[in-house]
Amino acid sequence: MVARGTLIAVAVVVAFRGTVLEITEDIARGSFLGYLMLMPVLAGFAAIGIALRRGGELPIHDRQTDVIVGLIGVALSMAVVGLLVGRYRYHYELLHLDVLAAWLFLFSACVLVFGLRPTCRFWPVWLLLFGAAPLVYGVTLAALGGGDIAAGVVMILIAAVTAAIATGRTVARGCAAAVIALAVGGLCLLVLHAALPAARGIVYQAVPSVTGLSAACAVMYLYQWRGGTLEPLDRPLAALTAGQSYGALALVVSGAAVLALIPVYEDYGIESPEVAGLTIMGSHPVPPGWQLLSEDEYPWARRYLGSESTLTRQLIRAEHGNPNWDKESRRRRVVVDTVRGEDPYSINNVPEFVLYRLQQPRISPPTFIDLGHGVTARLNVVLDDRRLLSWTWLSWNWSGAGGSERIALIAADNHLSDAEFPPLQPHFTAYLGNLTNQLFRGNAVVLDSHSYAVEADLAPKDEDLLTTVARAMVGARTS
Repeated sequence: MVARGTLIAVAVVVAFRGTVLEITEDIARGSFLGYLMLMPVLAGFAAIGIALRRGGELPIHDRQTDVIVGLIGVALSMAVVGLLVGRYRYHYELLHLDVLAAWLFLFSACVLVFGLRPTCRFWPVWLLLFGAAPLVYGVTLAALGGGDIAAGVVMILIAAVTAAIATGRTVARGCAAAVIALAVGGLCLLVLHAALPAARGIVYQAVPSVTGLSAACAVMYLYQWRGGTLEPLDRPLAALTAGQSYGALALVVSGAAVLALIPVYEDYGIESPEVAGLTIMGSHPVPPGWQLLSEDEYPWARRYLGSESTLTRQLIRAEHGNPNWDKESRRRRVVVDTVRGEDPYSINNVPEFVLYRLQQPRISPPTFIDLGHGVTARLNVVLDDRRLLSWTWLSWNWSGAGGSERIALIAADNHLSDAEFPPLQPHFTAYLGNLTNQLFRGNAVVLDSHSYAVEADLAPKDEDLLTTVARAMVGARTS
């Protein structure tokens, strides 16, 4: 049993070593993904609880069925990593489909090594792992307000579910364990916040949840064995029902080898160059020849981008008309959206277009423009096919004293004074709908601002306008 379990663990780590390294780096930079390192611990608690109340089973086993099901699962995990992760590479940080592929490979390896029936006996554990997907966790975290406290609350909720699974001989016992985990974990979270308010996010995620889960399991275990022996292994270990199959072991090893050769994702390498003389603080100065019409800050952005991040929108208008920008010399308007954070990671952990309410977006291939001072901007045309609206979009990242910024300049192809700009309002229902449409309709719905594999049927109409404004802003901020 130990040998088989060790083989599975090694195979998963080897197959998804790139994912493990990526998540480790994200955790070091303060990402909420630290909870993924805790999920095997929580799943272990739940699995032990199920194993301790294991009853007898019929001696029915079919290794051919195990191999078929396991092989299908391994193939599906390869498809997720090789096809879906690449398809949604722009959303890699948000979706982390490779994590779901890792759980799927783990399930398939267990089926191949231990058998389908023993593996499915732990179905609540598998539901726990798949249900706590990064996107689900991130949406729940945002709904609770974001930040370290909210991250700790989400983990306590997961720990309560785990406690119910681990101790759920009856519904009443499961509910009691969940209440204990919630109470102890919540108390621990309050004490932690009072004693160590500056602790890292992973501490807020790990300490209250594991403490609450451990307390719940200990209380329910002592209650179950009251008056008797407290030895956990007071019965003989049941023999493995699945016979040894070297063919199944070979499938696990070969599957891990193939997955290890598949690149996890395509790194865009979004650079945030350090610009001499740049200070990240205050509002953008209005470029010469332009006037500020309005400026708004969106507090909800902290739930998605981090407690130290900000999102602001400025609406500026040219003081004089320019026939090169409008044949009737109308005074053009431009929106300036700025995401500001402590470091480059904090401003890129949520993709740019997720922050906008775009019902059916299609984005043209990028054009890169040198703005000077080592800053390179990306130019796209964004079309909302459902509302028949289009915009020219110029954005860039940079870093300086005080943090990093992601700036987007947006010009509407409609030059009228009431032209509509894309609203800053994250809407995950529409976002998931766009991802689903992109899966089934291909390039008809595209959220990838760096992709060249889209129809280049949209020519930028306001490249000169936005480039002029961008270079004026860069010059003003670096002078």
